[in-house]
Amino acid sequence: MATASAIGLAVAVAACSTVPSPVRTGPGTSNIGLPAVAPPQPIHWVSCSGNLGFRCGSVSVPIDYHHPGNGSLEIAVSELPALDPSAPGGTLFFNPGGPGESGNQILPVVSGLFPVAVRRNFTIVTFDPRGTGASSLLNCGTSAAATAAVTPVPAAPGQPLPGTGLFTTMAKECMRVAGAEAPFVDTTNTARDMDRIRQAIGVGKISYYGLSYGTVLGAVYAQLFPARVLHMVLDGAVDIGAGLAQQADQQAPAAEASLEHLFNRCRAQASCPLGPHPLRFFERLAGSLRRHPLPAPGSGDPVPVTVGDLDTATLLAVSVPALTANYESALVAAARGNGTPLRSVALTFVTDIDGVSLVDAEWAITCNDFADHPGPVAAGDQARALAARYPLLGGYAVTYAMGGCVSWPAPAQPLVDIHAADAPPILVVGNTGDPNTPLIGARHLAATIPRARLVVWDGWGHTWLLSGSQNACMQGVVTGYLASGLLPARGTVCR
Repeated sequence: MATASAIGLAVAVAACSTVPSPVRTGPGTSNIGLPAVAPPQPIHWVSCSGNLGFRCGSVSVPIDYHHPGNGSLEIAVSELPALDPSAPGGTLFFNPGGPGESGNQILPVVSGLFPVAVRRNFTIVTFDPRGTGASSLLNCGTSAAATAAVTPVPAAPGQPLPGTGLFTTMAKECMRVAGAEAPFVDTTNTARDMDRIRQAIGVGKISYYGLSYGTVLGAVYAQLFPARVLHMVLDGAVDIGAGLAQQADQQAPAAEASLEHLFNRCRAQASCPLGPHPLRFFERLAGSLRRHPLPAPGSGDPVPVTVGDLDTATLLAVSVPALTANYESALVAAARGNGTPLRSVALTFVTDIDGVSLVDAEWAITCNDFADHPGPVAAGDQARALAARYPLLGGYAVTYAMGGCVSWPAPAQPLVDIHAADAPPILVVGNTGDPNTPLIGARHLAATIPRARLVVWDGWGHTWLLSGSQNACMQGVVTGYLASGLLPARGTVCR
């Protein structure tokens, strides 16, 4: 049934989108083949409600740059002025990742993590990418709780990925309720939107700081608009050249190693909440949740708490070490029969700061960006293979990296040959212990971009900015580069 639904969905999308054509652009070709679009109006800035010091505005963009007369949408933008208005730094665009996260909601939370010199010298601009947050949010009705609870590994070979039914319904509903927009929620269009924001702000060049998925957006922008880039930091780099299945293969061992590190750290404490053998505690809880899901939390959440919640919450915990205490207490509660705290942690991973689900936008962007969409059975078999090699968290890598694409239609403009050859030197950051975007991805991305320089942060957690922003060595590298374009020596490792 999943296969039949996917075929029907592909036909539906073909009626409302262009023929798939990979994005291969070079210097000066960012608008070749595209109709002319009138320049955007300057942004009318107003004070942001609730965020002191921030200014908010919007920029109009075409839904489809190939057919700009087919409607437009408003991109919500915000900026945090430089602490020193006379500083020469200029404008630093920021994307927090996801994909699907609201830059406008996240920047007020993370702005204090930037080095003081960056805050002093740069006006930081962010926005909600199309289909997210306040920028025409793509809402297909997919339950965040049901997504968090998806069992990650089939019970037997030859069975589809357990989340196939949910993700097939998601794809079908996205095309039914937002068929005129959903095929165009992708990174290529978002990069073009970002350049319209640049025009509306009135600056000739921008610097850029992207986290996680934000490294994909940055690399695509540098490919399309190399002459508009001053400096660019890609932190927690995604291996854009790898397909979704390969990304799952890369992510599984990284997540497993991070979880083992978390357990070893807990075990070294005299008062580890998980007892003297945290690994055994986790394995017992996982086995119990597979056999007997816990009752639904209730209060509008009717979904039982499953091993999927455990894996979702676990990846969040190893990604953001500051959440370790909440995670460990949630495991203890689940072992005692109360799954509500575990569901709460899991939901944090699949919702934005305002509690709105990230699921539909996340998968629209991912599946519209990457051409390889392994079918349900192929995905299920890969999950079983990774679970056999990395039994703690490996099987979840498939659901995390590509689960939502098993029934998504073929994309109109997938990302291929992204190398930003004509961009100025770019700083790529990779963590030795990143469970989401492992260091191998940063190495591959840096090798793909001819004028990129890789710096390694020897630490645990997802991205340097979110997990190690106080590291003085990295602060010096990032500040020096953004201030003057000074790249660190080859092979630099900050410990």
